[in-house]
Amino acid sequence: MTEYEVATGAVIYSRIAGKLQYLLVESKDRHFWGFAKGHVEAGETKEQAAIREIKEETNLDVTVDMNFTEEIRYPLPNGKTKVSIFYVSEVAPTVETTKQLAEISAIRWFDYEDALAKLTYDNLKNVLIKANQYLTRT
Repeated sequence: MTEYEVATGAVIYSRIAGKLQYLLVESKDRHFWGFAKGHVEAGETKEQAAIREIKEETNLDVTVDMNFTEEIRYPLPNGKTKVSIFYVSEVAPTVETTKQLAEISAIRWFDYEDALAKLTYDNLKNVLIKANQYLTRT
């Protein structure tokens, strides 16, 4: 029987001068670029965990759009499977971010093409592609 570790987060975006900008975080321990996310704690919903983790990592107060969900799975060295669920969350272009010193080495805004190039893992690139399609649908 496979054991799972569940994490949730969001593709955080803003509309700046009519263009979508995406917020990426760089992990301090493994030095990879991705989205703000973290483990679901006991008694939390996935939505609550995403909101809490985003606050902890970026100091942003967000709401998440539950109409978009994208899930990725991958094996962990401990034999468990990591399940990461992503939503989208829009923030005002004027928000101030503050990185969580213990876990995050950098927080930066990128346009779509630069965010796609900056993301470290292909599964996260696929999340961004789907989120961008969701956000730009007409």
